Amino acid sequence: MLLPEGDQRDLWVVDGRFTDEPVDDTAPLPGHFALPGMVDAHAHSALGPSREALGLAEATEALRRRREEGVLAVRDLGAPHSITLRMVPDPSLPRMRAAGRWLAPEGRFYPSFHEPVPAGALIDAALAEVTAGARWVKVIADWLPDELNYDAALLGRLVEAVHAAGARVAAHTAESCVSEVVAAGVDSIEHGWLLSTGDLETLAARGGAYTPTLAALHSPLPAEAPPERVARRGRWQEAARVTVGEAVARGVTVLAGTDTAGTISDEIGYLIDFGLTPVQALRAATIDARAYLGLTSLEDGAPADVVTFDVDPRDDPGVLSEPAAVVLGGVRVR
Repeated sequence: MLLPEGDQRDLWVVDGRFTDEPVDDTAPLPGHFALPGMVDAHAHSALGPSREALGLAEATEALRRRREEGVLAVRDLGAPHSITLRMVPDPSLPRMRAAGRWLAPEGRFYPSFHEPVPAGALIDAALAEVTAGARWVKVIADWLPDELNYDAALLGRLVEAVHAAGARVAAHTAESCVSEVVAAGVDSIEHGWLLSTGDLETLAARGGAYTPTLAALHSPLPAEAPPERVARRGRWQEAARVTVGEAVARGVTVLAGTDTAGTISDEIGYLIDFGLTPVQALRAATIDARAYLGLTSLEDGAPADVVTFDVDPRDDPGVLSEPAAVVLGGVRVR
């Protein structure tokens, strides 16, 4: 059974690609249910679990671990010193769409792995990342409550310049000024728990995407977190219970992304808990995310990226952490 929709048909893998044409002398993959290779659409491969910067070898190993979970494509939305842009393409690792470094001004992002970008240098810094190989540019659009890091007009010019260079813009935004960020024309909203219905309609009309990063929203706060930070987290969680389902209803492409917290299996579980059906949540981590990133799924002639399971993950998302087989580019890697 081919998921997430539940089609029942046979597929074979020949020379690294799917085919509908029967092939003799093949070995069946274990498992009864097949998903396209899963996608983590908001990852930070070069950050450790405590948000420590990783070296090139460690970041590569982090990608390898994702592959073992059945994550066969990654949109990496920020790495210290653009380290992900220096990774040598490796067909044995998940397919990468990387953004290079974070773009934020002084004092408006984590200082330990951030090189500040003043407003006057924003567009040149973004285009430098694209020249270095970035398929996406990641702008930290807000950091303090109700205050943009860069004014809306500059964000709009950033989008125009990046689009002209052939790349797209993802925006970190967690505050109420998210409406100005959406209006600037960014391609995807990251976190965005305070998106309004109007924001979602605008985003949907231009084919935009939304990555709610719910696992990150539920990651433990430090014991010494001040009361106002705890309260703000609670408001975000309450708002997200409306925003996530409303995004799907308004036609926004919802993407599953872990940020630096949990696994893609965890994220799918949170999406279901926050109102998506199991099929919608699986789409957010497979066919919808793959299409948005320009990747194919379980189609005749497509590269054979597939994950199989013994139990239907629509009934029990917990089984996503235990794939029966993982095949990347026609090669079984698990």
